[in-house]
Amino acid sequence: MKVSRMSVDTKRYKERQRGLIPADLMKFRWLEEISMSPDGTMVAYTVRRPVTETNGYATHLYVRELKADEPQRITSGSGTVTAITWSGDSSQIAYSYNDENNNSVRVWSVKEQTEQVYPIEGYGLGGLDWSPDGQRLVGVRWTTQRYLDDYGQPDYVPAPTIKVIRRLRYKQDGAGWVHDRFMQVWVLELKTGDLVQITTSECDYNSPKWSNRGDKIAFVGVAREQNIPMGYGQILIYDFANGTTRPLLPEWQGTAVSPAWSPDDRFIAFAGHNYPPPVNRRNFWQPHLADVEAGTAVKLGEDLDEEVGNYAVADQRKSLSNITIKWAKNDEWAYFLLTEQGATNLYRINISGEYEKLVSGDSVTFEYSPTAGGIAAFGQSNPINPGELFIWDNGKIRQLTDLNPWLRDHKLSVPESYWYDGVEGAKVHAWLMKPLDFEEGRKYPTILYVHCSMFSWDFNHEYQIYANAGYAVAYFNQRGTTAGYGQAWTHASQGDQGGKDYEEIMLGVDDLCARDFIDESRLGVTGGSCGGFMTNWIIGHTDRFVAAVTQRSIANQISYIGTSDIGPECTEGETGTNPWKNLQSSWQQSPLAHVINANTPLLIIHSDEDFRCGLDQAEQLFAALRWMGKEVEMVIFEGESHGLSRGGRPGNRIERQRRILQWFVKYMGTDPA
Repeated sequence: MKVSRMSVDTKRYKERQRGLIPADLMKFRWLEEISMSPDGTMVAYTVRRPVTETNGYATHLYVRELKADEPQRITSGSGTVTAITWSGDSSQIAYSYNDENNNSVRVWSVKEQTEQVYPIEGYGLGGLDWSPDGQRLVGVRWTTQRYLDDYGQPDYVPAPTIKVIRRLRYKQDGAGWVHDRFMQVWVLELKTGDLVQITTSECDYNSPKWSNRGDKIAFVGVAREQNIPMGYGQILIYDFANGTTRPLLPEWQGTAVSPAWSPDDRFIAFAGHNYPPPVNRRNFWQPHLADVEAGTAVKLGEDLDEEVGNYAVADQRKSLSNITIKWAKNDEWAYFLLTEQGATNLYRINISGEYEKLVSGDSVTFEYSPTAGGIAAFGQSNPINPGELFIWDNGKIRQLTDLNPWLRDHKLSVPESYWYDGVEGAKVHAWLMKPLDFEEGRKYPTILYVHCSMFSWDFNHEYQIYANAGYAVAYFNQRGTTAGYGQAWTHASQGDQGGKDYEEIMLGVDDLCARDFIDESRLGVTGGSCGGFMTNWIIGHTDRFVAAVTQRSIANQISYIGTSDIGPECTEGETGTNPWKNLQSSWQQSPLAHVINANTPLLIIHSDEDFRCGLDQAEQLFAALRWMGKEVEMVIFEGESHGLSRGGRPGNRIERQRRILQWFVKYMGTDPA
């Protein structure tokens, strides 16, 4: 089959126009969820936008008939729409709606153009899936558990000012404290509006999917037990005939997520691997097929050495990964995304393991929805467009949206992809963006962005801001990159944090500075999360950079393991050990151990509700540098989580961009354009 390759059209950006500034964030419109109608004639999708009045976001639902020229907007106001799903006969759309903490499930009738509202008290119902008979919806919601006190008094409820914690998983970045609540499976009866709880155990559940006969529901259970990594799930099947729940794969030792029923209900496709915990969290999630009756599974696509999902780092989408497999109704194919060398491509695979790449190119496919007949809707971005909706129809591609036409009035920098020589003969994928005022014969200051996850062909507002301000921007996918370059490349930095990965970055800087337009005396470095770790590490090992900005970073591996919501598995997965096994190794792989050598002026950016890389990491780093009289400043964003740069309040996202830019301008001697 011919692969449909998406290309970056740069012709319309040749005119010299103003580049992007931080305040332009308020103009963006972002494509989020996509859902094709089962009959293949319509596509529903949501678009998120910033709202100045609330310093928040609104999400609107649209429906587009494929034969129509324009979509119909279904919702209005400042609420949030999620979990869109079609009824089996394509006559109705259900979705979860939140507006000022009022939660509901709503059902829109396409024919009648009317809406039924089902109020949901307390936590909202998400992850919706419609029963085949159209009478019920299944979803998941936070469900509070009540505990007995230590003295066993059954009517005793702990005071609301204390937290009683008995499990390792007691907080979650973006969700807050979850010690007393669990994500449970519920069914909404549409005739009565009644909510029926299906699961009751102290476990988190997600991704519920009705069988095509409607007699069962498959979903994922994630235990909060010691030595089980967060997100390490098993697929369970609830049987309405007897009200029992059983594991799909009783002997499976690894993780299995995103169940997708085959049209005849004989099989369930899923993403996962069969490595038992405790385990390096970076083992790739790959497509598998389970026999529902036999309780066994096989890997599909044996030669696929990449990971299911989208691991592209960008600042335009609030969530990452999209580790899903979706089986089109009445179709032989199951669809999934695969991350490959900085791109995310759309694939499909059948039960024999035969697979096809449907869409590829210098781009990132971040969402998709298939239906029968060889039709799939998908969302895709590239370096000059944050994302549009497309239809793939048996090899032909058609664009349905134009969400950000205002970008055509601005000049954008298009990254150049290249490879350089890394450690031990390895080839490292890299990108370089030239400043918008680029002229031959001039030298330019350069910002090196170091990553967590994977740099890609995605759109990044932040990089465009730097290019507009007169900077070149470089980014590398050195060893340890989460996905896209094979399992061995991802594992290559395990137990060697700041070792060969750091060497490879410095080799990339050498290669970069060999270009005659790079000003080697004006280099800056920044990164977030693991990229923040590497920023901290870099300034403790070289004075090559004149300015640095570390964001939501890791400074101390010893304390990180006990304060992060993913600390235990992340620390072992990255460093290959933990402080109780090898204290010296944990300390030597901590930037804080080397901060005495740091001389680069450092801006520390962190959020006070970051449960992934806790605020204590920033505080320890700041205290050490300030105590030693180094040039350092710390900016703490209140009420924000680890995802500030892509999902924080608009005002805070803009302020973050401004402060980073001001720091580089201060020390690198460049005036913004």
